Amino acid sequence: MYRSARCLLVAAPFLALSACERPADEAPPNTVTVRDSANIRIVENHAPELDSAHFWTVDPEPEIVIGGYRPNQAADDPAHLLWRLAGAALLSDGRVAVLSSGESMVLVFDTTGALSGSFGGKGQGPGEFSYPLHLQVLPADTIAVWDYLLGGISYFDPSGNLLRDRTLDVSALFAAAQTPEQRLSEPATVPLPDGTFLVDVYPRDWAPAVYTLYKAPTGYVRVDSAYATYHFGWWDGQEQVAAPPLIPFLLPFPTQAVFTTGGSPLSVYISNGDRYEVHQFSPTGVLRRIIRRTAVEPIPILASEVEAWKARLSERQTLDWDGWDEVLEEYPPRLYRARVAGLITDSDGHLWVANRLDDQSSEWSVFDPEGRWLGTMQLPFPRVSWIAGDRIVGLLTDPVTDVESVQVHRLNRTAPR
Repeated sequence: MYRSARCLLVAAPFLALSACERPADEAPPNTVTVRDSANIRIVENHAPELDSAHFWTVDPEPEIVIGGYRPNQAADDPAHLLWRLAGAALLSDGRVAVLSSGESMVLVFDTTGALSGSFGGKGQGPGEFSYPLHLQVLPADTIAVWDYLLGGISYFDPSGNLLRDRTLDVSALFAAAQTPEQRLSEPATVPLPDGTFLVDVYPRDWAPAVYTLYKAPTGYVRVDSAYATYHFGWWDGQEQVAAPPLIPFLLPFPTQAVFTTGGSPLSVYISNGDRYEVHQFSPTGVLRRIIRRTAVEPIPILASEVEAWKARLSERQTLDWDGWDEVLEEYPPRLYRARVAGLITDSDGHLWVANRLDDQSSEWSVFDPEGRWLGTMQLPFPRVSWIAGDRIVGLLTDPVTDVESVQVHRLNRTAPR
């Protein structure tokens, strides 16, 4: 499930904006309103600093393509190893580390897209994974892989040599995160750049009524190295249908809370998605800033998109769409997509907010570390896995064949003249 555009960070400098730009603490007149309320900075953006014709761009053709469908594919083509991709990031020498959850392996590709090494594999031994979910590239090109079911974290050098395994104290985690009012929603973690992690919690006494639309209350809790916890409040889970089997529980373009982490100092960003508003927290759960865009034009949900979505789901199983339609008839139709569809931070602390995510493309607005809207750009892929310097890494899934691929594009941060 695509929960969010989660952060994969490496240390790398960004190219500066052109020298003719205004000072960083200024903005064009009437583009932004900044005020303080109860020690919380509220940044309301009315227009970007640069329009799309003068903002950053991504080269249309990728520099590196990994995987994807190719006619007359050789039997030893590594493309068949790329399925259930969980992340990809560049190493300092330009190679690409890719985490294939389907293979439970890290695959390393050179700058031509050829496979140069692999490590990991399914198992319970040192450096092996049950079902790896997250990839991090840390300083000195240390590759960290976070496993499912609290399976721990493995750290490798760029050649795939195991440096160390880190085991989580499950008893300490449950004792810290669970209370009489809340329980862990699933035994999985989301890593932060500093080695701490987030877990989801649900209210113990909450359950949806059958034949309803619902958003399960979801809490985000950070757990540090001493298993102290910091709560970031309650948010809306993915919008779903509560119904018996065969009636699909999913919705097209659902609203749901999304989050990411990053920046210096480290921040946690969360949005409910139903309005263009992102909350920025300190690592200890203190709300520091609220970032908004005003006068956002909503993106309508088209009937043709809903029918295409139904057709894709029906290819894999028999579903009761009549029952699904009956449930939805009891509720006002949702006419528009989520205002915020995803979040990710880059290595310079910019916040990227997904305005729309389509099968093969996406649109993102970029905000500086102070929450000011710099501009909006189109990307030739829906999932952004990694951004640093002048490179951006995206993940794609072919809507017809379900074949997955990784693309590395050049990111041009100098505004066109």
